[in-house]
Amino acid sequence: MKTVNLQYRSNLFGSPHRMHDVIPSTTALRPRTKAGILAASALTLALATACGTSGSSGAGNGATLDNATTVRTSLLSFMPATLTVKAGSTVTWTDTDSIAHTVTTGTFVVGSDGLRTSENPDGVINMPLSPGKNVTFTFTKPGKYVYYCSIHKGMSGEIVVTP
Repeated sequence: MKTVNLQYRSNLFGSPHRMHDVIPSTTALRPRTKAGILAASALTLALATACGTSGSSGAGNGATLDNATTVRTSLLSFMPATLTVKAGSTVTWTDTDSIAHTVTTGTFVVGSDGLRTSENPDGVINMPLSPGKNVTFTFTKPGKYVYYCSIHKGMSGEIVVTP
């Protein structure tokens, strides 16, 4: 005999989904050994560790990100939109969205709808930014560096580099 409990719980995106708990009768339960439980725990820990670290060009796996020099993607925007750093600083862009972006410096024209209508990359930075990954760039010269995502026409930001 089985008992089925139905429950609703929100998933990662806030949408409800149905959870099924099947509880077998007590006569069908098999005793679990300590070795089996330890093996399952070790496998879970190994998988969580393997999936939990990420990195890419310029940033090592598990690198700690400094908020003063980090730009994150969030809801199709770069946050913060403007970042001020000193010359010689390395800026890290990290993709916290579930979609790919680019970090491309250059100029662009914005249309009346707020989206870019043309782009002119300058070749200083042009790097793909994959979900869960980081890219870095060290700014050696003072100035204003405007960048954008060449995939998403509404994403742009700027790095202001001071002496």
